Amino acid sequence: MVGQRDNTGVRHSRRRRTRGAAAAATGLALLLAGGCSGGAESSTTASGTFTLGVPVPLPSADPYNANTGSGQMQYLSYLAYDPLVNQKSDGTFQTGLAKRWSTTDTSATFQLRDDVTCSDGSRLTAHQVASDLTYVGDPKNAYPWLGSLTPTVGYTVHGDDATGTVTIHTKSPYPFLLETLGNVPIVCATGMKDKSTLTHSSDGTGPFVLTSSDQTTYTYRVRKGYAWGPDGARTSAAGTPDKVVLKVVTNPTTAANELLAGQLTATQVLGQDGKRLTSAGIPRATVQTQTAALYFTETAEQATTDRGVRRALAAAMDFRQLVKVQSLSSGEPATRSTALRTGAPLPCPGADATTQLPAHDLAAAGKLLDAAGWKKGPHGTRVKGGKPLSLTIAYQHDNEESVAQLLQSEWRSLGAKVTLDLLTTQQKQAFINGSADFAVLIAASAQPLPTQIQQEVSGPGAPTGMNLQKVNNPEYDRLAAKAIAEPGTKGCPLWVKAENSVLRAADIVPIADQPSVLFTAKSAAARLITTRQPIPTSLKLH
Repeated sequence: MVGQRDNTGVRHSRRRRTRGAAAAATGLALLLAGGCSGGAESSTTASGTFTLGVPVPLPSADPYNANTGSGQMQYLSYLAYDPLVNQKSDGTFQTGLAKRWSTTDTSATFQLRDDVTCSDGSRLTAHQVASDLTYVGDPKNAYPWLGSLTPTVGYTVHGDDATGTVTIHTKSPYPFLLETLGNVPIVCATGMKDKSTLTHSSDGTGPFVLTSSDQTTYTYRVRKGYAWGPDGARTSAAGTPDKVVLKVVTNPTTAANELLAGQLTATQVLGQDGKRLTSAGIPRATVQTQTAALYFTETAEQATTDRGVRRALAAAMDFRQLVKVQSLSSGEPATRSTALRTGAPLPCPGADATTQLPAHDLAAAGKLLDAAGWKKGPHGTRVKGGKPLSLTIAYQHDNEESVAQLLQSEWRSLGAKVTLDLLTTQQKQAFINGSADFAVLIAASAQPLPTQIQQEVSGPGAPTGMNLQKVNNPEYDRLAAKAIAEPGTKGCPLWVKAENSVLRAADIVPIADQPSVLFTAKSAAARLITTRQPIPTSLKLH
């Protein structure tokens, strides 16, 4: 079949052209994605409790719940829920619930393993998998990862229990079915019949089962006999803990202190507290991710609707200084290895922020504003048509304030009037609903698939679409429309050209990449990939 890939990750005897984020020496660099694929087996039972500190409240353990509050529970949902396939750091795939699979540009077929059971002892059926994948793709169900872990085109799913096969058909070509639906955590039948039970318990096929929760502490027990993890990972492996406890610790200093005191087995910490743990010789696993980028609003009410203005603002930015204040010197400017997307293996690497964005040059930035009609007035403020160049920089978290303040200083030096706005919950919702009243938003993005960025920079804006910035980039639209019709990675050259056009137009300006770090006690171990922080079967106690 045209464009078909088998479960070796080879397409027409040619390995998929991918680049894992592991290419970064620091670590969205990945350690082996796919957990402990085998490893030492032990006849003894697993023992001990692995206590993982999490930085945000977790109001629900339901992996399909739109009100989980953050991506944290989506990362952690794999403790209890397995996907069809598991992606490795080099972009290829290994077994999960499926033992075999194949794809074309409009379809995917998965052959389920014969030994998979749900936590209630029932057998996982192809019909249930098909039902789950249909559920997450229906917009009315408000799956929080719609368009990220689901295709951006319509699809149908059929499950055949007699043969144990799940077949997906898309309504138009879509080259990334393994990277999307193949990664969806699968919920079993009992949980889907009454999803309210999934808030504080679990019903999945994963290596751990949620037994209790009070929204600040989640307790999971290990599943005995689990043997269908990534590439055959099993809970009988030496060091697998009896229990995994998720403990909400929102203060990074407290989390670091509890790790040093033995009250936590692992926790994610950045900044000065992360440096303190590193200096103390605490082991860590890292995954590089984009922690700051600028998203310009391109409505008629904003000066940033003008490409020349956006490029001028980009030319005024000192990325080295922005990274320094954003990440306490532990990050680096976003470059060709990350560009628009980081955090997982990139099927189509190559978009390059360093060549598409203007170099740091205040004089050149001023000339760009002059050319766009924004002339300096008698008091140094730039004016066009009698109106001053007024910009509002919106940000969502306190730790983004330092970046906003530096941008404010840089853009004021150009003659702009710049105000800062820490968004309230109501303002965030207004932005999602399509009524943004700011020129630029500081946010993070980790979109490994080119189709994921497509819905953010093309098509209708809110509330009917995801183009919240109201980006209008005809060159991108033309190239992306051609790219998505190509099977597999054949469209990558077009995707790269399309993304470079977004960077060149300064629709999105990546700023900083920084490791997401999981520190572990010296008596423990864990591994990361962006969609699984940590990889459940990698959790070990020595």
